[in-house]
Amino acid sequence: MATLAEVTDPLRSIFTFVPPVGLGVCDVCHGAPNERFSRCYSCWETVDQVSFPVQWVVPISLYRVGQQLHHVLRSYKDSSVPSLRQGSKVAVAAILGRFLSDHAPCIRTATGAAWDGIVVVPSTRDRPGQHPLEAALELLKNWPNEIINCLVRGDVEIAHGRADDRGFHVSNHVMGRALLLVDDTFTTGARLQSAASALHLAGARVVAGLVIGRVMNPDFNEATKTAWERNQAVPYSFERCCLEDDSA
Repeated sequence: MATLAEVTDPLRSIFTFVPPVGLGVCDVCHGAPNERFSRCYSCWETVDQVSFPVQWVVPISLYRVGQQLHHVLRSYKDSSVPSLRQGSKVAVAAILGRFLSDHAPCIRTATGAAWDGIVVVPSTRDRPGQHPLEAALELLKNWPNEIINCLVRGDVEIAHGRADDRGFHVSNHVMGRALLLVDDTFTTGARLQSAASALHLAGARVVAGLVIGRVMNPDFNEATKTAWERNQAVPYSFERCCLEDDSA
């Protein structure tokens, strides 16, 4: 049985450094705000649209559409080739398992809170059966966290840049629970913020949102291009997360 490091070390080259919050780094998603702003436009938009947004978003990597990490995050859900789908699922499980094994203390320290359950953010479109990300997490042995399947699509459609408290219904009793939200991809944050607010309104506390990949489009504007080039120039290390100062 391969270790988490044996699965993820060969993937190091497909990851892009995520900087800590600071000048030129969004204070929510670690993306690229415009000059003189502390928050990117997407987060200004989605955070403002819900009653209880999650302020701590922790991406494991940045990526741009079309790169290898993008293909891994698509293949584990949608590939028509069973061996590719399974191999990508193992990779996704190992990425999350290694990150949480190494950096759960970073999240707890930064937020001042621990969690007693993990909730996966549902996909934009309906999928039959278990969510692929939940299935991936179940591959991890000796997993210390309960995976709580409690979110279903709500009365209001969530779209690109459009979040809403009613985007998800909470189907299970989560009153009093402290939860870590997990998703594979963060683009505008609409799904993540909608899920966080729905859980809070149901009586839970969302400690943070952990995402494997935060999408960046260097062609969007000059600020994003500059940030992308700067972050790509930093060697990626699984030993560092975006809650740690990159000068450490």
